[in-house]
Amino acid sequence: MGARYILALVLMVVVMIAWSLFYGNRFAPQPDESATPGQTSTPSDTDEAPINPTTQVTSDGTPAPLSPDLWTQVEESPDDSMVHVQTDNYSIVFNEKLGIAKQWRLNNFPDRSDPEGAPLNLIPENALSCLALKFGNAQISLDALRATWKADKSEINIADGQDMETLTFTTTIGDKLRVAKQFVFRANSYFVDMTVAFQNVSDEPLLMGGNEPANGYELQWGRGINADLLPYEKRSGKRGRHGKEGAKVYIGNGKLQRELKPERALETVLWAGMDSQYFSALMIPDPQIAATYRLTETPQANTDITVTAPTDTASLVVPGFYLSPQSKEVHEFRLYVGPKDDTILKTIKAPNVPETTESAINLSKIIDFRFFGVIAWGMLWVFKAVHSIFGNYGISIILLTALVKIFSYPFTYRAHKSMKKMQKLQPQLLELKEKYRDDPQKLNRATMRVYKENGVNPLGGCIPWLPQIPIFWALFALLGSAVELRGAPFMLWIDDLSAPDTLIDLPFTIPLIFTQIDAIRLLPIINGLTTWLQQKFVGNMTPATDNMQMKLMQFMPLISVFIFYNWASGFVLYWLCNNVLTVAQQYLQNRYATDEDEIVVVNGKKRNNARQKRNS
Repeated sequence: MGARYILALVLMVVVMIAWSLFYGNRFAPQPDESATPGQTSTPSDTDEAPINPTTQVTSDGTPAPLSPDLWTQVEESPDDSMVHVQTDNYSIVFNEKLGIAKQWRLNNFPDRSDPEGAPLNLIPENALSCLALKFGNAQISLDALRATWKADKSEINIADGQDMETLTFTTTIGDKLRVAKQFVFRANSYFVDMTVAFQNVSDEPLLMGGNEPANGYELQWGRGINADLLPYEKRSGKRGRHGKEGAKVYIGNGKLQRELKPERALETVLWAGMDSQYFSALMIPDPQIAATYRLTETPQANTDITVTAPTDTASLVVPGFYLSPQSKEVHEFRLYVGPKDDTILKTIKAPNVPETTESAINLSKIIDFRFFGVIAWGMLWVFKAVHSIFGNYGISIILLTALVKIFSYPFTYRAHKSMKKMQKLQPQLLELKEKYRDDPQKLNRATMRVYKENGVNPLGGCIPWLPQIPIFWALFALLGSAVELRGAPFMLWIDDLSAPDTLIDLPFTIPLIFTQIDAIRLLPIINGLTTWLQQKFVGNMTPATDNMQMKLMQFMPLISVFIFYNWASGFVLYWLCNNVLTVAQQYLQNRYATDEDEIVVVNGKKRNNARQKRNS
């Protein structure tokens, strides 16, 4: 293939590695949350003084000792009662005593790292802040630690024909505040409506807030979100390529943020939550609440790749308000827990927004294809259109490869002619090299003059690769972010285009520099064979190379096998089809080459080598 092919291949590998680094650290294990049950996170971004569990605040504002008999913090235990909710899309488990969600499984998306294929659970095992309430009032916050919740149902199963069902948790905090959390589940929906009601049961006014007027209470989700692991990732303990995951917030303009800057901390947010590679758990407040956002970080020492962003807890912060005696106030939220599917996301609106009103919450922004997002969105639209006809995303990738080859054919044809001319010019270039071996400047001028006389572009062999670079990046992003391709089968043993293909699992692991081998993957091997075939076929028409290039060329097919060994099979399929089509295209170009390809300018005069061969 020559120096141009080497340059093109190296350029593609460098671009992909740079793209991965641009996303962040993809291959380092992520820290796991190792909090013990009952442990509460301490926010690092608040100016409020921490609550001392051994003191209480008197009416004059001075601290007074709290009796040890009254200090009994409610903790999670194995004997806690659980409330089970079953819908078409969800299998949810709530801890009744704590009034929080402990499991949130997506029935339509199996856990790819589970041999049994159980539905994927998005809530980490030790997470204690999923739909928890945290109060800004110090006394209410202290009393809430000792409060227990009670559910009005022990089980919900929305069967066929049922439209919706409600589940309500209630508790009394201290001797003044009664709180109710009501959930509305629908039969075939990926969002859940949540209503939080506060009632002052005393004869005195109650301030729902603390030292900061903007901090009435927080609705939290975290810490972390379960990662969507592949089998080889779980076995090796290392995650492959993935985007920026963890806490996310959107304020209605600009990009998504993990943490808001201090000058924007009090801006009203449209939604916030936790984000993983293909799934999200998002909290959408009623716009009239004017909720803000807070990120709570809890550093952990241990690491475990099963939990993404285990230090992050995302919170919607509702401003403080007063409850007059015996009064009640209700706040509404909408929860989206599900796939990052644009078709679903664009139908979700904020609560209390009429159906006829245009919603501007832009939930689809949670899908981020990065730099070549415009191309990736267009490519996804084409994939869906082809999938609606053939029902196979693998066919979509093959057709995309063919379209790219057709689009780049004019560039490829010019490169073919350029390389043919380069091949014919080699004897003349060698003569110049020998003639001006002691004068590099004259050699360069003479070489460029020969190129110009013959209409040869020294970099012409790389031109066909340039239009493909955005396609590579866009497909790279699609396979790592588009949930439509997650678990999408192609044929035979290729059962997931977003994961490496696996023919046979090995009982051992071979660590290598580029990757690790724990299974026999046939697609990268076939791709390596087509790379070798492309070398042998096209090598005859490329200019002669030096010994170092020749040796590097011989190892390129083998190197490509290891580079692509644990890459998504959809991307390897694209590269494989590109190799096959390149060989076929080159064969046709060689077969129908014209006499013009044989014309070479020597000493300012044109010479047709093909005609001389026929005459001789």
